[in-house]
Amino acid sequence: MIRRLTVETICFKVMLACVATAFTVWLLGMMRKSFGAIPAMLWLLLTGVSLVCAAIVGVLEFTR
Repeated sequence: MIRRLTVETICFKVMLACVATAFTVWLLGMMRKSFGAIPAMLWLLLTGVSLVCAAIVGVLEFTR
């Protein structure tokens, strides 16, 4: 059985990595003349994953 603290820690690390990567993708996309569909879709995907991880961390933190 996986402990709640382990799941919370992993989700927090994934969330931070996704936010940092999404910010990098956004910056690189803004430096180009056209933002393009691939950076936009990648940004949406990474932002969505970070929101899901934030929700998991929030639920685990406030239901103890």
